[in-house]
Amino acid sequence: MTSIKKIRKKRGISQRELAKRIGISAPRYNQYENNKRSLPPKIALLIAKELNITLEDIYK
Repeated sequence: MTSIKKIRKKRGISQRELAKRIGISAPRYNQYENNKRSLPPKIALLIAKELNITLEDIYK
């Protein structure tokens, strides 16, 4: 999930803030971003909407 991390940091949003915005815990979000847990499509869509990016951007 390094592309999510880069985009999130570029936008100045913390992991905790993004997790809060999409309705999941910060530790769970961290697991997705660091490839420790598989990212469900539903969560990927929420992240894409929140960061104003495409799903393709997430899976680069």
